[in-house]
Amino acid sequence: MIQKKYDKALLLCEEVVNSNEYTLMPAYNQIFTQAGENGSESMFEIGAVALQSAIVGSGATPYNMVQGVRGVPNLGWGFNRPSDDLIASYEAGDPRRQATIIYVGEVLPDGSTIVQDNPEILNERFNQKAWVSNHPGLQDNGPGNIRLLRYADIILLGAEAANETGNTSKALEYVNMIRKRARGTNNFILKDLTISNQNDLRTAIRRERRVELAMEQLRWFDLQRWDVQADVIKKIGKPFISNKHEYMPLPQTEIDLSGGNLTQNQGY
Repeated sequence: MIQKKYDKALLLCEEVVNSNEYTLMPAYNQIFTQAGENGSESMFEIGAVALQSAIVGSGATPYNMVQGVRGVPNLGWGFNRPSDDLIASYEAGDPRRQATIIYVGEVLPDGSTIVQDNPEILNERFNQKAWVSNHPGLQDNGPGNIRLLRYADIILLGAEAANETGNTSKALEYVNMIRKRARGTNNFILKDLTISNQNDLRTAIRRERRVELAMEQLRWFDLQRWDVQADVIKKIGKPFISNKHEYMPLPQTEIDLSGGNLTQNQGY
């Protein structure tokens, strides 16, 4: 997909779909719970466990702490919070918004308490996908598995590749698989797409990808792959210099250690 070899990408996505090795979990809001770990649509997932004692070593990660709900009790730092632009991208009634974003006053997923107001934070809302319940040890002893690749991701890549090769029917089939799972039994929302224009369908698939995979650390790379980073980031009022901010600077110490084999990225 990065190389824009869409015909080959579509064949690989179809191979995964036709293998019947994976299925979409019935309920979207269960994917990122601990009960949903290593579920039917998990293709690559890093396991984590909060052990009782440091003597036996830790199998945990700090991910849940860094992005988890910040409040009382202080369950996390609340970094990488959902943006206004992301919130506006959901269609009316889309259950994925509720499963992805948690606000002050909402009950935590385990029913233990509500998210408390923190006057030091503006526009409080947090990444619910990073939330975990009480666990042994300190906050950085996070027990939540990190989902790196979901079957839904492959289906949406397949929809995108199909549309780029002019296979509208396959593109619609795949993207509507994702919408069907998202709407569940509520047939009043997220109707199947019937778009036939390639440009319009491209826009719809990209939007679907954004809301389905929101807060899963994929957005930046999608924008880069679509060659729209500058346009999208500038539109929401963020500074972006083309031919520079696509990459981070290389540390000068690494350039020095390479003996001249590494050169600094453009613009730095």
